[in-house]
Amino acid sequence: MEFWNGTAFWNEGILMGRSQRTSAGTAIFVDQATSPFIKDHGILTEGRAEYVTFQAPKEGALTVVNIYAQHISNEKASLWRKITEASFDSDHILLGGDFNHLEEITRRGVPDTRQIHKREVVTWHQMTLRYGLADAWRLDNFQKMSKKNFMLDNGRSGPQSAVSKINKFMVSQGIEERGSRMEAAASIRKLSDHSPLTIKIWGHHPPSNPTRFFDVTLLSEEKGKSKLLKAWSGDAARPSTGRDWATWLEETMERVANCNARMAKERRRTQGARIRSCTKKIQLAELQLERDPTNEKMRGILSDAQGRLAEEFQVSVARNCHLSFAS
Repeated sequence: MEFWNGTAFWNEGILMGRSQRTSAGTAIFVDQATSPFIKDHGILTEGRAEYVTFQAPKEGALTVVNIYAQHISNEKASLWRKITEASFDSDHILLGGDFNHLEEITRRGVPDTRQIHKREVVTWHQMTLRYGLADAWRLDNFQKMSKKNFMLDNGRSGPQSAVSKINKFMVSQGIEERGSRMEAAASIRKLSDHSPLTIKIWGHHPPSNPTRFFDVTLLSEEKGKSKLLKAWSGDAARPSTGRDWATWLEETMERVANCNARMAKERRRTQGARIRSCTKKIQLAELQLERDPTNEKMRGILSDAQGRLAEEFQVSVARNCHLSFAS
């Protein structure tokens, strides 16, 4: 919802008719403050890879590539070659997404049976050498903000369980030198079997004036409606001496908007506390399962907390869909 005033770049996947599931598909969202720095963008492979290049005022050009790699080795080889041939003219390259690239040291649990062909290995090294890419998670310059090491959990119990690091950020030397921080966040199994992976590479632009929203869902709640009506009728029915109707109406609307903002902020605060509580339980359970995948008690705690977190996000999305702009 915070990207409403920004820019969205879609690389659509395929909707499977029978199962109603999607195959592939990527997207890059750019916030309002960063959008003016967009220099170029495009799709490298339909549903699999896209890029956006930014021309930052001080840092130079930055190209962000978002990928969703195939499972089949030879298809991944074609993707790595496509990215290599793009020859981005940028000082900094950030390649991120789902690599489906299984290295032995990044997987724990039941072994993967997919073959890695020589062609994939060759094109992978050609790509990393072409842009000087390295896995940011392994670089000392990036502080790890969480103890979690794996970004994918197959959700199975006992000996059939497996976790891996197929979500990555590969960074060029310029980004490596600047460093910053990374975090593997708590997973929400009902939304995805992948955990969100975040990276910060340099400071934010000066904050712009925030857009104000009016939460109309408060009008459907007796407590919220009562407080808003009280704010509306908090002044005299007619403007006092020396004030015209326009001034009175402007002041009254401002009072209602401020009341709405206070209630919405308090609701976000209480919901945020519930989300943090669920997130903490998920992270603790995931760490325990990384050490002992057969721990069924932790698996149950994880599933319950993920379900509660998904419910909280669904409530949040439903409320955000009923926001309207406030002047």
